[in-house]
Amino acid sequence: MRKSTILGFTFMAVGVVGVLMPSVTSNAEILDDSTVGITYALDQYVSNLKIKEIKESEVVQEEEQPTCKYPEFEGKCLAYVEEAVNVRTEPDENSERAGSLPVHGIALVVEKGDTWTKIESGITMGYVRNDYLLFGDAAGAYAEQTCPKRAKVNTTTLYVRAEQSENSDCLTMIPEGESYEVIPKDDDVDNWTYIRVDSDIEGYVSSEYVDVSYGFSHAISVAEEEEIRLQKEREEAARLAEMTSTKRQEVVNYALQFVGNPYVYGGTSLTNGTDCSGFTMSVYAHFGYGIPRTAAAQMQGLSSVDLGSIEPGDLLFYKDKSGGIGHVTMYIGGGQVVHASSSTTGIIISGVGYRTPCAAARVIWD
Repeated sequence: MRKSTILGFTFMAVGVVGVLMPSVTSNAEILDDSTVGITYALDQYVSNLKIKEIKESEVVQEEEQPTCKYPEFEGKCLAYVEEAVNVRTEPDENSERAGSLPVHGIALVVEKGDTWTKIESGITMGYVRNDYLLFGDAAGAYAEQTCPKRAKVNTTTLYVRAEQSENSDCLTMIPEGESYEVIPKDDDVDNWTYIRVDSDIEGYVSSEYVDVSYGFSHAISVAEEEEIRLQKEREEAARLAEMTSTKRQEVVNYALQFVGNPYVYGGTSLTNGTDCSGFTMSVYAHFGYGIPRTAAAQMQGLSSVDLGSIEPGDLLFYKDKSGGIGHVTMYIGGGQVVHASSSTTGIIISGVGYRTPCAAARVIWD
């Protein structure tokens, strides 16, 4: 009985092995006789797995994110000062000056330290204290909020429109190469830019015909500072040498003293603030000439002169949005005028065609 039982189990084991083993196995599939059972079991296991095919469209590609919110300022810094900050040859306040980085001055960050940063701007390289610099996102946010933008005309003649449409009224025409202040507008669209021509004219220009950029400055090296100083001396000497004894030139020379002073609407002070007609009236009053107060009254009350025959001291007039006379400048010779332009720029010198004059008048006749 015991022997038959053992034989029964033996035959049963052989039967099970016969079921598990494949009936025909090629020599090429057998790599090692000792592992045939394990290899076969693994093959069976893998073949029974439900593997999901992953399509390329199902793979979520992680977009490459910029390193900062304002990528154009990555690796750059901006001067955070009211006027200018010194650039030093070494990270030490007692070291020699390499130059200066003015307000809204931009620079490349060469090496940022805990207290000092080595910068490169223009032809100047040196160190600036971190207290006076903004980096990356901080620089971008500051520029967006406070740095002025300029629109430079890149076509021969550009119309300034009253509205964002080519069919709207033309307020004036401006020439190629001139730059104007960009005024942000809530309703701006991509293909139009709103600019300030002067205190009297603001309007839209086609964005296609202007190059808009921040009004950034670069560092000025010590050598450049010296060259600027010498150039100013040469220009002043040349100006004095060219001065004539004519009354018109005296008027022009007097008017030029006030360049850089503020514009104030309704003002007549050449030092504390004046508007365009207050400027011309006050300059001539200094020489004993009484001319009307407003630009329109000056044009009507003075003797007109052909625009092609203007001389230093003559007044040029410009139309406002309604077609009346709204702005006046003084011709200073050399294709330039001096005028109280706007609250942003104050009294400045511009090219005679910075916008289109409509008439001219003369106060002093030889």
